Amino acid sequence: MGSEALVVDESLFLGKGSKRICYRHPEDASKCIKIDLNEKRKITPKELKYYQRYARKGVRFDLIAPYFGEVITNEGKGYVFSLARDYNGEISKDVRYYLKTCRNDEVLDDVFKGMLKLKRFMVSHGIMTTLVEHHNMIYQRITPHNGKVIFIDGIGNNQFFPSANYLQMHAKRVIRRKWFKFEQRLMKWNRDKPHIYERFKALNEART
Repeated sequence: MGSEALVVDESLFLGKGSKRICYRHPEDASKCIKIDLNEKRKITPKELKYYQRYARKGVRFDLIAPYFGEVITNEGKGYVFSLARDYNGEISKDVRYYLKTCRNDEVLDDVFKGMLKLKRFMVSHGIMTTLVEHHNMIYQRITPHNGKVIFIDGIGNNQFFPSANYLQMHAKRVIRRKWFKFEQRLMKWNRDKPHIYERFKALNEART
């Protein structure tokens, strides 16, 4: 990277939450830049402590968006993460998109297969998250009908007592509970959509 600030603008805008804004990297189509909105209460440095912890444990980042370092932008300090793209070059869409729009059973089955694989991965390695949501996961289509689900936001522990940071079994219980609540919530929301409800029911009942 050069010493000049990277310029991010509306043409590169990807999304905005309550705490961060995200842009496509202006010089690398395979990456994005996240910028904290509150300078005094940054959440990304806290998240990166967990990335460092998992890296020391040898955790692979193929189901969690990899982190690549800091950059300076015209909007302040930014944090560079991978930006998943599908087989056709399009930016991968979140799981929420597929739940709302997809009517292809083969693709939907693969989305839920990917969520189960991600769930088991997070439980197995004790990967903590502040919240499990369908908009925090993207489905990267490797082929027209096959892909993988990647967790892209919210790594960390927001439990009042942080013992899950140090006790693997406690971490696994917390992660299972968060996935359980997510699945139950999505089952409730989709009672009128059997093709979604039944798949979440199966995900909820799957062993981890």
